[in-house]
Amino acid sequence: MFIYKDTLGNKVTIYFEAQEINSDDVLIIPKTEDGWLFTEHKIRGLEFPGGKGEPGETNLAAAERELMEETGAMSDAFYFVADYLVESKERTFTKRVYAAKITTIEKQADYLETKGPVVLRGELSQFILQPAFSFFMRDAGMVQIVKQAERILGDKN
Repeated sequence: MFIYKDTLGNKVTIYFEAQEINSDDVLIIPKTEDGWLFTEHKIRGLEFPGGKGEPGETNLAAAERELMEETGAMSDAFYFVADYLVESKERTFTKRVYAAKITTIEKQADYLETKGPVVLRGELSQFILQPAFSFFMRDAGMVQIVKQAERILGDKN
């Protein structure tokens, strides 16, 4: 478990063991043969694909859908990375984080709120703190999460 205050001053608790929850949001850390897959949000910059689940949708189904909508990518396996709980004055929510090895990427006519896929080579922990990345990515908890995802995907060769 990792507890900290995010850039907005919210208390965040990251659990590296799955909690008994169906999270409000999902986040996917995808890896291709060529590098790490991101999406470029039209306002926030580079970030991992993810978003809110739809009514009745499981976290895994939401992860598959969000990955496709924002990047055109598909994976045949998603691996649990972490659950995190954000407690703010406005709302409290949970997010389930998955890692995925990408099998295919298909060009989409529309990537919704994003500009589509961006693949970068290198170690995740080396470049997520760069200014081109969304403020969500430049977070103390994200550093811990990407290290865990690198370990998980490194074991899934």
